[in-house]
Amino acid sequence: MRTLSDVLLLTALTTFTFYLTNTLGFRIVTAAAILLLTASYAIKYWREEVGTGLAYFGLAYSGFGLALLGVGLMQSHAGCTFLIGDCYQQSLPSYWLEFKLVVNLGVTMINGLALTFVCLNLRRS
Repeated sequence: MRTLSDVLLLTALTTFTFYLTNTLGFRIVTAAAILLLTASYAIKYWREEVGTGLAYFGLAYSGFGLALLGVGLMQSHAGCTFLIGDCYQQSLPSYWLEFKLVVNLGVTMINGLALTFVCLNLRRS
């Protein structure tokens, strides 16, 4: 039954993260998720042994950060006024909107997963 509650927690926090991202923007939500995640792993590592959980999140956030950097560079070279926002330039490839949606969805999912691990780390320690 514990795994079902963890899945429900992941679903609830990812939905909450979608709401927060639409309300506050993904930069503020991501910064808050990283701060909460780091604090929860610091508490967990202080009480238990040190593991590699935080490093995996660091790699995931670094990968999505590079993808967002690529989006910004591509749009700036196409002449867009916004680095990550909407851009309607003929010089961009046709699949560009789908790629941006996948990257933004991935960042939101990582934030939801991070908030889930914050709750799990604080509950288990």
